[in-house]
Amino acid sequence: MKVTIFGREYSILSEVDPDYIIRAADYLDSKMREVAENFPNVSENRVAVLAALNITDELFRSARENPEKSDTEERIIRLTQKLSEIL
Repeated sequence: MKVTIFGREYSILSEVDPDYIIRAADYLDSKMREVAENFPNVSENRVAVLAALNITDELFRSARENPEKSDTEERIIRLTQKLSEIL
């Protein structure tokens, strides 16, 4: 399947539900666009890193507030690893 993140198309090969991949890619795209809007002179690589840090912060805050949701954290980590391999 193909997803578009920050104007670039990526082929994703995964056993994860395609709708989940699309939602995750859309979320990452929105976070990268948010960073780029706030820091217009930053390189695409830095935009990606800053977006990843923002998403990681959200994940850690959510895990701290809802410790019973560790399954979600594991799924996000697995998906992030798969996206990192592709990028």
